[in-house]
Amino acid sequence: MSLKLPRNIDTSGRVIRLSIGILVLGYACWKMSWIALILALFIFFEALTSWCIVYHIFGIHNCPTKKKR
Repeated sequence: MSLKLPRNIDTSGRVIRLSIGILVLGYACWKMSWIALILALFIFFEALTSWCIVYHIFGIHNCPTKKKR
């Protein structure tokens, strides 16, 4: 069974989230914080799936739409 999430984050948003995720993961390791680790994993999930729950709730879509011919 595959879960198909609609994409609502563009490439630049994914790169920004990935960078923030790396920083938060470093902080989690430095401070030994489980909360920061969970936050970092959630940020990585968003970056890898191109889907943000906050964007989904507010109806924001940053992905370019494909032009229909």
